[in-house]
Order: sequence, then structure tokens, then C-alpha cells
Amino acid sequence: MQVAKQTGLHLPHVSRTLGQLLRTDLVERVAGQRRGRLYAASTLGQAVFGGLAEERGDRVVAPMIRGAHLRNYHHWVSTQFTSTAADEILIGAGLDPTSLAADGWYPLRVALEALDRIEARFGDGTYETIRRMLRDETPNHSSIKRLLARVLPLSVLLELGPNAYSREFNHGRLEVEVEDHRALVRNYDWISSPARCAAWLGTYEGLLRALKRKGTVTKVGCMLHGDPSCGYQIDW
Repeated sequence: MQVAKQTGLHLPHVSRTLGQLLRTDLVERVAGQRRGRLYAASTLGQAVFGGLAEERGDRVVAPMIRGAHLRNYHHWVSTQFTSTAADEILIGAGLDPTSLAADGWYPLRVALEALDRIEARFGDGTYETIRRMLRDETPNHSSIKRLLARVLPLSVLLELGPNAYSREFNHGRLEVEVEDHRALVRNYDWISSPARCAAWLGTYEGLLRALKRKGTVTKVGCMLHGDPSCGYQIDW
């Protein structure tokens, strides 16, 4: 219950994960508790964590995402379909829609699962539904709103993108190269998926739309195909 409360995940989701950790001997139950169950890292679990920390440094931290993204997913599904359907998407991904905090941190894998559930239920397998959702929701995102509130050229706004990225994710990084009326954006995400690629594509298209600028966004690199980053070329 403490884990569920601190992470905002549903109890069945937490229970299932603890069960997986128990079966792999990474976690063990601590005896002698009169009420509830207390879990602790086993000797093997501590060794694995120590090895990860030594080998990967800060990458041992679980990749997280701000709750504002999940709330945008919920808003779009509610608008396009029903609030009941939106609730079911988040519940199916292991989240409680009634306690979702915009500034809270949530596991990135939960967000990716929510995207896949949206595509499976309302899309056709091409992820165009995910792309459209992010294109529509981009102006509603708090970090984008802060950028749009500044009366600055598009090139300067794009160069501020890495700062916005660091506020929304606790992992990876964003790099932007701007030249004349073209920008190359590189997303060094730790975890990617077809749905996340479509989401980024829609986000950059939504930014152009919000600024009322005619332009195109082209995918020019993909981690899923062996590239070191996912690249997006923006022309305007």
C-alpha cells in the first residue's frame, strides 16, 4: 500500500511487480511483522543494484515522466470519445485517474503502455492516432505554454527545447541544431517505441501549428532502427 501510494499506481499493478521480484529472488519478505507485509532487497537484489550503479551510473534511476503528459492523453480521449474510455485507458495501464498529479512523476513504461492502449483501441496500427493526439494536445502542455508565452523567433524557441525536456523527463536528453529555416532535433530517450516516436512527431507538428507557422516535420533517425537517437527535421 505504501508503494502504491508513493507511485500513484494501482495495488494490483504493485502486487504483480512485487511478485515478479520475489520469484526472481531480488526481493524477500521480512518476517516478524504483525500487520501487513514488509519487503526488502535480498542479498542478490543488493548485488544486482550495486552492479548496475557501478556500471551505469545515474542510469540506474528508473525513467520517469511528468503526470501532465498522462493528463493530456486522458483529456484527448475524453474529448474525442468519452471520459469513461479515458479512465479505462489509464486504469488499464495501472494508474488511478482520480489521483493523477500534473507535476507528479510516473514510470515512463506506464505512459508507453497507455499510448499503446490508445492505439489498440482507437487506432489502426499505424500510430497516426497517437500522432494526431499529441498534435492536438501540444498547446495544452504546460512547458509548451511557457515557451509560447515568450515572444521569440521560432529558432530561439527551439533552442530552449532542451530545458523544457529536462523539466518533463528524468532521463535522456534533447539536442537541437538550428540553421536558417531548418532545425534538427535529436531525442536521446532511454526507452523508445513506435508509439513514442509518433508522439514526438505529433508534438513537433503541434508546435508549428500552435505558432501558426507553415512547415513540415520529417523523421530522419530512429533508435528502434539502431541509430543513437531519434531525429526529427523541422523545416519552415
